[in-house]
Amino acid sequence: MTRRLAQVAQKVGVSEATVSRVLNGRPGVSRTTRESVLTALDVLGYERPTQLRGERARLVGLVLPELQNPIFPAFAEVIGGSLAQQGLTPVLCTQTKGGVS
Repeated sequence: MTRRLAQVAQKVGVSEATVSRVLNGRPGVSRTTRESVLTALDVLGYERPTQLRGERARLVGLVLPELQNPIFPAFAEVIGGSLAQQGLTPVLCTQTKGGVS
């Protein structure tokens, strides 16, 4: 755990004690620093403690082979509407020969 605290602290440029305060929900940390620490956790691939997870963006990726064929935009519209009813946000991407764009 200490190694992870050190990595997050180094990434943000704060002390390990500050990271610990953020992770434990303690006062004495500015809002900007708190957000920076939480962002660093995400960037470094660490899972946030349960009480700090908050509301996620609730994004759902939708990868379509192309948009020229009229069936795919229609498909995306139906799926997007269904996702919106559930409080989710669709992110539309198209697949190309080199990968996803």
